[in-house]
Amino acid sequence: MFRWSRRALIGGAAGLTGVAALAACGTSGAGTGGSPGAVPTYPAGSQMAKIVQRGKLIAGVKQDQPLFGYLNPRTNKLEGFDVDMVKEIARALFNDPSESRLELKPVTSAQRIPALQEGQVDIIAATMTINDERKQQIDFSDVYYLAGQSLLVKKDSPITKVQDLDRADRTACSAQGSTSEQNLTKFAPNAQKVLFAGYAECVTALQQGRADAVTTDDIILAGYVTQDPNLKLTGGQFTQEPYGMGIAKSSTGFLEFTNGVLRTMKSNGRWKAIYNTWLGPIGPAPEPPK
Repeated sequence: MFRWSRRALIGGAAGLTGVAALAACGTSGAGTGGSPGAVPTYPAGSQMAKIVQRGKLIAGVKQDQPLFGYLNPRTNKLEGFDVDMVKEIARALFNDPSESRLELKPVTSAQRIPALQEGQVDIIAATMTINDERKQQIDFSDVYYLAGQSLLVKKDSPITKVQDLDRADRTACSAQGSTSEQNLTKFAPNAQKVLFAGYAECVTALQQGRADAVTTDDIILAGYVTQDPNLKLTGGQFTQEPYGMGIAKSSTGFLEFTNGVLRTMKSNGRWKAIYNTWLGPIGPAPEPPK
């Protein structure tokens, strides 16, 4: 089993003022799960005003990552940690605890940034690592989860660390367009790479013997371990992966609004409650990333 390694990351977005601050802080019941009230009024031209006029928040999430963004075959609903995160943003925006104000749009790793830039979604919560290259293209919220890249292998595999993949006769699978793909090239340049749109396809390749390992963030891999007891995590964390919600640079005011909601969730216990709902079986909830 892997060992968790967490560090507090210091984020520094400006605080909210005016109506946006009231909504984010839940002073009118927003984001608290309380009784719905009047929809807040937002500054003309702001992304919040545009979303309210449309009548729903459109959020991009994964559909193949157990615990974070997963299409439950029993209910045919998307669910997980990331899904609950954007539910809180929608509740704060509309001062409405129902889920009727939220539309979830499945995205792959490679589709996340284009979906924002093309206006297909308002926000992305899809296990997306904050890095300098991506920050040139989109804005990121404060860190809402801190993960680290690891390895998923069969229980009888001789692979114990990422360096064991650095051979021409070893095959590693990851998602195309992900940070994990880039890290694989960095840490095991001699490995044969198999790339798919999502990690579920990688896990199938591992199970069928077409890959020796799957590599991405440990918490994503942990979700697949819960589904197949013949798999195991190994190699510890060989990177740090701070997750942020992606927002288009053209979304006036929405970054500050989102950060206000996240900070309230971290301080009032809501973040830990969502963690315990989805990730509690992995281990006790840590302090939220700062």
